[in-house]
Amino acid sequence: MKNELAGRGGAGRGQGRKALPEDLVLKAVTIKLSAAQREKLQRLGGAPWVRKKIDKAKVSE
Repeated sequence: MKNELAGRGGAGRGQGRKALPEDLVLKAVTIKLSAAQREKLQRLGGAPWVRKKIDKAKVSE
């Protein structure tokens, strides 16, 4: 009996989604909020709003 699938299978080179540049990779962060704070965060724009605020904020060193 001949195995028709011989030589097939396994990982293929170049397959799948390409990795993002390091500066575009997003990391998950968990914060604790009350129900009211969570609702307000969603109304303000959620995670994109937080990222914009962080990017605009000035940090004194």
